Amino acid sequence: MSDPADQQRLIGDIIRFGTIESVDLAAGTCRFRTGDIVTGDIPWLAGRSGATRRWSPPSAGEQGVLFCAEGDTGAGFVMPGLFSNAHPAPSAEDIDLVEYADGARISYDAAAHALIATLPAGATVSIAADGGISIKGDVAIDGAVTVTGTIDAGGEITGNGIKLSAHKHPGVQAGGARTGAPE
Repeated sequence: MSDPADQQRLIGDIIRFGTIESVDLAAGTCRFRTGDIVTGDIPWLAGRSGATRRWSPPSAGEQGVLFCAEGDTGAGFVMPGLFSNAHPAPSAEDIDLVEYADGARISYDAAAHALIATLPAGATVSIAADGGISIKGDVAIDGAVTVTGTIDAGGEITGNGIKLSAHKHPGVQAGGARTGAPE
C-alpha cells in the first residue's frame, strides 16, 4: 500500500473545491475553476435526469465541488450549490425555498402548512390544464377577473350587495320596455 502522503494527494486530486467559471446552457456543461486550474467543458450534477428531469443550471461564480475520477479533471463532474459570501443562503428559516435571479420566490413552510409564491412586479403566471383545474377552499382575488366561458354557481352570487337569485327589477312594464336597475 502506498504511503499516507500519496493517499492524501490522490484524495486531493479526486475532490476539489472551487467556483463555476462559465456555463454552456446548450451543451449542459460548465467550466470549473479550482485554484489555477480551469477545466474544459464538463457536466454538472442535476437533481434528476431520468424519466423525471430537473433543469437548474449553475451560475458563474457559484461555489461547488469538482469530482475527478482518478484525478482527471477532464473526466470530472461538478456538484454546484455551496453557499458563499457572493451567493449567500436566501433564508435562515426552516423552509423549502427556491429564489430566482429576478427575486421571484416559491417556498413551503411545513410547520405552518403554507405554500407561498411571490413574483416581482410585471411577472405573469400561466397554468395550462386541458383536463381542468380544481380548487378546494375559499378563494380571494384582489384584482379584475375575466372569464371567456360559462360560469356555473352552486351557491349564491352577490354583486355590490345585490343577490342574483333574490333581486327585483322596478319599473317593469309589459311589452318591449326595459327593466330598471336591480334593487
